Amino acid sequence: MLEANALVPLESGLQSMVARAPLAAETRVDMTAMIDLVFMMNIFFLVTTLVATLAEIDLPAAKHVTAADPETSVVLTVVAGEGDSRPRVYLGDGVSGDPLPEAQQDERIAAHVEAQLREGKTAVIIKAERDVSVREIARIAASATSVEGTKLNLAVMERDD
Repeated sequence: MLEANALVPLESGLQSMVARAPLAAETRVDMTAMIDLVFMMNIFFLVTTLVATLAEIDLPAAKHVTAADPETSVVLTVVAGEGDSRPRVYLGDGVSGDPLPEAQQDERIAAHVEAQLREGKTAVIIKAERDVSVREIARIAASATSVEGTKLNLAVMERDD
């Protein structure tokens, strides 16, 4: 029986001075890179699947709601702004007239709601385009409800493109 470092006889009958590796050499494959790739693919598919499913959620219509009376409500109309700018806010129903200046929106909304409450209006209706962010709606709602005694109603406008 030959060992790995033993002299191997040649066909000519002489022995070789070079040690040879055993015939059944073990091959090794480094699986670290493959495992990393599989984990990254799992994370990618998990994230993209979650985003895709969340984007397709249709919210049901409200069943137990009473409509807000526009005659006894202060109406604010909010239209999505260009790029990163704040949305355009109009006092009243619709986009007639000039929008409120961005720097004075909060103060002017609160003053308008307070003036309308003194005239007998009891609620605030914020009509906003679908593209207006929730953060901006919350900011406008906070300005509108900063006057004590207001009731807040929200509406979403479909934009005709």
